[in-house]
Amino acid sequence: MQQGTLAGCRARVSTGSFARTRTVKANATLLSRPPSSNKQQPASSQQSAQQSQQQHKPYARPPVKSSDEIVAMILGGGSGNDLWPLTNSRAEPAVPFAGLFRLIDVPLSNCIHSGISNIYVLTQYNATSLNRHLSRAYQFLNNVTFVGHGCGFVETLAASQRPGLDAKEAWYQGTADAVRRYLYLFDEAKHEACEDVLIMAADQLYRMDYTQLLNYHRAKGADVTIATTPADEEHATHLGVLTVDRECNVLEFYEKPPRAQLATMSIDTMEYGFADSEEEATSKPFVASMGMYVIKRKVLLDLLSTRFPRAVDFSRDILSLSRGELKICAYPHRGYWEDVGSLKDYYAANMALAADSSRLGLFDRDAPLYSEARVLPPSKVHGASVADSLLGDACRVAQGSVVRGSVIGSCAFIGRDCDIQDSIIFG
Repeated sequence: MQQGTLAGCRARVSTGSFARTRTVKANATLLSRPPSSNKQQPASSQQSAQQSQQQHKPYARPPVKSSDEIVAMILGGGSGNDLWPLTNSRAEPAVPFAGLFRLIDVPLSNCIHSGISNIYVLTQYNATSLNRHLSRAYQFLNNVTFVGHGCGFVETLAASQRPGLDAKEAWYQGTADAVRRYLYLFDEAKHEACEDVLIMAADQLYRMDYTQLLNYHRAKGADVTIATTPADEEHATHLGVLTVDRECNVLEFYEKPPRAQLATMSIDTMEYGFADSEEEATSKPFVASMGMYVIKRKVLLDLLSTRFPRAVDFSRDILSLSRGELKICAYPHRGYWEDVGSLKDYYAANMALAADSSRLGLFDRDAPLYSEARVLPPSKVHGASVADSLLGDACRVAQGSVVRGSVIGSCAFIGRDCDIQDSIIFG
């Protein structure tokens, strides 16, 4: 039975990835060259298009053609102090959400739907449950033809003792230090065709077609592209904040700026193409980093090995000091995104999912979230009331109980006459 389930997963991934990749490539082509048309364009439009093409031609690169050109690195080694006590016995990326998934499932599912097959997950604190989940949920991807060839993999890269390092230095010191430890992997034959490295966090909820981000990065001829989202003042003080010009070139980059400095960094995020509406632009006047970067392979190796050999963090120690030296662009992510690295934001995101007010799209048939395939019975509600809630697999709600606006994890048992409201219960 289990073998049949995995075979079904393989079929779904193969079909979804091929279809998704074809769609993305068709759209991505428009980034590097204007679409052909039989209709005659106005002279001003033709002149503008020609100038734009000439302006970008010297440094623009062609769209992604093969998954071998991309390596994804998911940073899952943080201690997760802001999610304590949820991270008492598990890594932050292994924290459950929506009653059925783990946070790590979001970037991994986005990778699968974007046709990215070379995936590393960097782990460190409390990694046992995370490693177990990755081996059970994504083992079917390893060496399976799910994006057109049989070389796909999801591998964990754990912090470990190295010759010449003391016990303290063995741990990842930050995002840049973690990636630096494994730069030697890019010398392997399987990464010979790699041109860009996609680096991202594992404590966020969002949907993104990474291929559009990658092709934007190439069309801009950027050395580094930072995925960004509009943010309000409260969230901006906890994120990296950028100022940009109208071409989305990054002018300034500050990690967690104080409110006094933040006041000088606001822009009309709708006019600059980051917000979807004037209402959103008014409430979110700042351009914030999503902690996601696309970096040219050669540039990454040079930054971490030569120019900043002791740098600890990408945003604080490298990107904020590289303005004017590198071509750094901002990619406007115009969709749902939520950093759930704190208890407050984690709770709010789960409550929005329960109330069906979230835009994460748990029930998107074309782009499902993948997770561990469990063989469990259905949930059962016997003589109880359940409203505006999410229930995982194999839950039981006994007679007389009331569950409202809550998220109930798989295999949870709720006894008789319980009153549960606005709560998150792990299974």
